[in-house]
Amino acid sequence: MSTEDNMKLVRYITEQGLNAGDVSFVDDVFAPDYVVHARGLDLPPGPGAFKAAVGFWRQSFPDFHCTIEHMIADGEYVAHRFSTTGTHTGKLGEMPPTGKSFHVSGVDMHRVVDGKVVESWISDDMPRILMEIGVLAPGGRP
Repeated sequence: MSTEDNMKLVRYITEQGLNAGDVSFVDDVFAPDYVVHARGLDLPPGPGAFKAAVGFWRQSFPDFHCTIEHMIADGEYVAHRFSTTGTHTGKLGEMPPTGKSFHVSGVDMHRVVDGKVVESWISDDMPRILMEIGVLAPGGRP
């Protein structure tokens, strides 16, 4: 696959999975041994990792939306700078909904081999999200 195809795939998983909440395609585009690198997150191996992440975000923030601001690719690697928004209207772990919204930015990278995502590095800014929805004060205090 070309770098352009790899970029289209990453855009597709973002739009369909994260933004639309559709995970019906995940087993077709994530490798069976898919690995996600995300500090502090305990995700299952394989396509189930992406399904779990989509479920987590959309349960806590039903209007979760990720906008890809810029995307670059080099061979198997696709990186994108993004902004994400959402309103905390669902339970977040043990935290009841606050009704507050967040807006954060970050950069993620994915490795695509033979049309399948095999590895991802995720930069979710959970501390910033928690501050913006009012459950964590600056300095890390609840």
